Amino acid sequence: MNMARTWFAGVIFCAALPVVSADAVNADAVNADVVNVDAVNEIAAAKPGVFHHLDASGRNNLAVSGASVALVWEDNRSGAPGCYLAVQGGGANAFREFPFGHGECFEPAIAALDGERFLLIWEDAGGVNAAIADAAGPGPVRKLADSGGQGNVAVHPRFGAYAAWSAPDGRWRRVWHAPLSIDGKQLRVGAVRPADMAAATDDQTFPVIIGGAQGLLLAWEDRRHGHTVIFSSFSGNPGHDATTWSAPARVSGNPTGKAQGNLGRGTGAMRPALAAFGDRVAAAWLDKRDFLSGYDVYAALSDGMRFGKDRKAQDSFGDAIAQWHVAAAGNALGELVIAWDDDRDGTPDIWLTRLTAAGYSENFTLPAAAGPGQQSDPAIALDAAGTLHLAWIERSAAGATRLRYTKWPLPPR
Repeated sequence: MNMARTWFAGVIFCAALPVVSADAVNADAVNADVVNVDAVNEIAAAKPGVFHHLDASGRNNLAVSGASVALVWEDNRSGAPGCYLAVQGGGANAFREFPFGHGECFEPAIAALDGERFLLIWEDAGGVNAAIADAAGPGPVRKLADSGGQGNVAVHPRFGAYAAWSAPDGRWRRVWHAPLSIDGKQLRVGAVRPADMAAATDDQTFPVIIGGAQGLLLAWEDRRHGHTVIFSSFSGNPGHDATTWSAPARVSGNPTGKAQGNLGRGTGAMRPALAAFGDRVAAAWLDKRDFLSGYDVYAALSDGMRFGKDRKAQDSFGDAIAQWHVAAAGNALGELVIAWDDDRDGTPDIWLTRLTAAGYSENFTLPAAAGPGQQSDPAIALDAAGTLHLAWIERSAAGATRLRYTKWPLPPR
């Protein structure tokens, strides 16, 4: 039993009981106090043969707009993959559910818009599509591309809404992006441009886009070096001119060249997630440079329009086992939280770390998302007041899955 789990052992009974962050062990790191976790909502119940997926590119399945919270996911309740939206309107306790998409639907993602509205993107039988949603559900659908997927969306206070996705371009998949104009619930698509103006030499996949104080940032998985690394491009004034986006720059420091044991051209880095916090942006991803223990959580912080050196965000208790499904969230107050799942305590649990003046805090859990059973696939958001919103998949011993949600006010740093 590690230090973080030991710290929680006396308080894990139910989600409504007080929870103590493991950061309280290290007062210099967070100076955490005892706080209360809100009651847990079951967004989608477990049903035999139904499997739920939180697989948005960038893990952007959850968003908070004003007093409203929304979650998007995919499940097979109809006998085929379908997309669903659940919205908890301001002041409501329950989530209201809406299906969307045409035919088979995959990997929906969501971003907060304004006025308790949200921006959706997904892949279905008709291609890559987007829509605006509110408490009444999704609005009119706008097609972005005839084929492709792994979509992501972001909203910038000055530059407006943007979408990114990957789609086949000859032999390889390539990342594309486009501005979106909004008129009520109607969307219009601007010029579609590639993330890299040079022709692709290998696959570009899993893009994620975000609006920060410096402008817009786009990141993705890239295999131009023969193994997967994280690349990014910034724009401080995107407009409609592709030259306003910077040339792609490498973010992840996983080495290129033969991996340990002469295996391949280098170790992998995958599934980037982005978060704007204060006047900076964080990129987090799963990194296999220490390939004997599986993937680790790495992160890099922006320095102007570039990223600084990356570093491991998990603590040493997680070094011997693999991490999965990394997500990141930040807010204008400068708070940054990174989440993932791993089985360091015997079964998968949701683990989190928080950026402090001393660096990343010791990893900690919340009672509702840890303990017996399997808790995995976190999706997180931080609201303007500093409350962490968390959704995840819980899997029973029989293999049935359900979606759960809770929120947790961050203690003072």
